[in-house]
Amino acid sequence: MILPMISACFTALSVTLYVLLDGFDLGVGALLLLQPHERSRDHMVDSITPTWDGNETWLIMTGVTLLAAFPIAYGILMPALYLPIIVMLLALGLRGVSFEFRVQAIQYRRKWDLVFALGSIVAAFMQGLILGDLLQGISVEGITFNGSVLDCFRPFPLLCAVCVLAGYVVLGASWLKFKATDQLRKFAERTLRVALPLFLAAFIAVGWFSFAVQPGIFVAWQAHTVVLATLSGIMIVAAFVIFAGINKRPDARPFAASLAMVAAGIVGLAVLVFPDIVPFRVSLWDASASRLSQIFVLTGAAFVSPVVLGYSFFAYWVFRGKTPQKGWDG
Repeated sequence: MILPMISACFTALSVTLYVLLDGFDLGVGALLLLQPHERSRDHMVDSITPTWDGNETWLIMTGVTLLAAFPIAYGILMPALYLPIIVMLLALGLRGVSFEFRVQAIQYRRKWDLVFALGSIVAAFMQGLILGDLLQGISVEGITFNGSVLDCFRPFPLLCAVCVLAGYVVLGASWLKFKATDQLRKFAERTLRVALPLFLAAFIAVGWFSFAVQPGIFVAWQAHTVVLATLSGIMIVAAFVIFAGINKRPDARPFAASLAMVAAGIVGLAVLVFPDIVPFRVSLWDASASRLSQIFVLTGAAFVSPVVLGYSFFAYWVFRGKTPQKGWDG
């Protein structure tokens, strides 16, 4: 009983770290689309260069843990989410290619910046579709997916996709305010004034319509009213801190508040779906693998996670402070 719980907690931790760490660089990538000045775009890319590729490690670890520890859930979720997952992975791949090519092919830098921006937007949008499809409920018969691969393109998942994209833009703009200087810092502040209200409006709309789309959410609210209300309050306070700190220092305050706001939202989602690994359909105990498989995946996680965390901490520590105008190589 305890091993599936530990594996589920590690999966939730991996998702949380991925969203928090890769979320802001997806947001920065999306904002490249709105930045007309090449020097500012270079500065934006320089701000995420030292850390962006390591952040996606947590996405890989989530998939591996789900496959090894909860194969039944993996067998249900993959057929249901094939389309958004494949498109997301292709978009993430395009981001990696464009990130390298923009440095080498200087005459085509604007075009590669466009590819990087579109890849970031599409990846974020697909992640929102995945979240929306999970919350509205995947069609399951026994331990088999029996719905349509197009279920994720219904109105509710599309609304969730807008919400996730807006949330990533808030994270990205907060990161730029934290790391950038001068003109780009002002750009980040202008973005926050628009993106934060848009995210809050989309989040409220998602919360409102989720009761109609998924009755299990209403049941979860009744069972965990105090906890979910507290988490909602934390999000509201964090949003107020972000908005109040847009034109003020320290520049790190809006970014810290953005991380707190998104983290509270993720914890709230975990409370809503627990103890299910396929939300409102299959519990984590019903979907868990054998004890030996659980031990195997947790042993691997115990060795790999400290290495990834250590690398990430080292990278963020070495490249702390404002990003130089000429980049880290200047």
